[in-house]
Amino acid sequence: MTDLRNQRRLAAEILKCGVNRVWIDEDRMDEIAKAVTRNDIRILIKGGAITKRPEKGISTGRKKKLKMQKEKGRRRGHGSRRGAKYARFPRKRRWIITIRSVRKVLKLLKEKNLIDKKIYRKYYLSAKGGSFRSKEHLLSHLVSDKVIKEEDKKKILEELKKQEEKETKKIEKTKEEKKTEKIETKKKEENKRSTRKKTKSKTTGKTKKTSTKKEGKKE
Repeated sequence: MTDLRNQRRLAAEILKCGVNRVWIDEDRMDEIAKAVTRNDIRILIKGGAITKRPEKGISTGRKKKLKMQKEKGRRRGHGSRRGAKYARFPRKRRWIITIRSVRKVLKLLKEKNLIDKKIYRKYYLSAKGGSFRSKEHLLSHLVSDKVIKEEDKKKILEELKKQEEKETKKIEKTKEEKKTEKIETKKKEENKRSTRKKTKSKTTGKTKKTSTKKEGKKE
């Protein structure tokens, strides 16, 4: 076996990598052994006798696949869940959802002149204290206190349902738009990669031709 430690060291300096990452073609060992100067090694690199091995990293393929599945809405069952009860869905987030829905009902009642400012303030503060579990709980409370009628309660619930349907439609529309944007960006990236590969292959072909011509002249 020929000793190529010096050539390997020079190649590592030129390629700007570690000695272990330098790959040497076993079929051209004698040719590489003759290379003494940096210029000789540069010619061999262009010719493909010496190349740089890719860096060993952690593959993200499995992670990407998992992410794709979660985006589809999968892997959300009881077996896939990790963390405590309120780690996944915090108490504060739950509180925000309930208080917003309750305040929305109070605002609607005030706008429709079903309650005055005094009653609105009273129930607003009791909602702040956490007296109501949901909007239906609040409305049933108002009916029992004889602030509003049962008919008014039904009308408000219907109106809220219509509002929620509109909001969900808007959310779905935005989600679809985002999905289409993602697909378009992915396609653009793939096209860019393909063009880069084509340009690289063309340049490598040209360098190989020049290196063979130089070697022929030397002989």
